[in-house]
Amino acid sequence: MLARDTFREVLSQSHFLPTIAVLLGILVVVLMIGYQIRTRFRENQSENAADPEEMLVLYEEMRRQGKLTDSEFRSIKNEILPSRSHDADSGTDD
Repeated sequence: MLARDTFREVLSQSHFLPTIAVLLGILVVVLMIGYQIRTRFRENQSENAADPEEMLVLYEEMRRQGKLTDSEFRSIKNEILPSRSHDADSGTDD
């Protein structure tokens, strides 16, 4: 019995337990904030992910307006649609 009473007294007089509780609370809050930030970035990423063909149409319009040169447009086209652009280039050469 003496050991239990002593342990309870130690816990009641200790500053260690409240410190651990505060640190765990802070950890939970930081993890929740991190989760919220991660969720927002994923939402923004999916909203900003445009269809490659739509992007190509926009760049084609920029080329028509003179904002891009033909070589710049071809370079962008090769990055956006690498396999299709090579197939299209080989198809026009025939």
